[in-house]
Amino acid sequence: MFPLGHLGIGTFAAARRISTIGLPWFLLGTLLADLVDKPLYYGLRLAFGHPVWIVTGSRTFGHTLLFVLVLFAVLPRRVGAPLSLGMLTHLALDLLGDLVGPLFPALDRHLSSPNMLHAAFFPLLGPRFPVMAFKNALEHAATLGDPWVFTGEIVGAALLIWQWKAGVFAPLRRNRRAAQRQSESAPPTT
Repeated sequence: MFPLGHLGIGTFAAARRISTIGLPWFLLGTLLADLVDKPLYYGLRLAFGHPVWIVTGSRTFGHTLLFVLVLFAVLPRRVGAPLSLGMLTHLALDLLGDLVGPLFPALDRHLSSPNMLHAAFFPLLGPRFPVMAFKNALEHAATLGDPWVFTGEIVGAALLIWQWKAGVFAPLRRNRRAAQRQSESAPPTT
């Protein structure tokens, strides 16, 4: 799944359970696993020309429950709780994608064994991450033409628009306006 799917479906599933202060952290959490793992994998692959060590795909450390638990444990609750919940929605959507693939052979597209379960439960299921067949980010981006990925993006975009109109993200606009008014009214510092 790509960003719109993770943001839209993730926020639809859980954003109404998050405080106004936690909403930006939750939104970051829906994308954080990919923000950690994709640059890691493609950067190492670009630098060395092949997968390095156990980083054999774009679902590695950021896609583990261990990473979610560590962030939850070390960050203040007002940050760690919504960030972790956002990350859990990301992992759940990735796991769902891997489970749907074998049910519909036309959608079974890019993972070999081990699968996303190995990433999520790393290192409990062994010291391996899913092996990705992509040699570069452009090859990975081409999967947007995959019906499952494309549908996830369309559904995610539709849910984001619907939630925007329903006011789910209104607290973000109010917080931003309040911060702007506060900075405008603050006396100049010399």
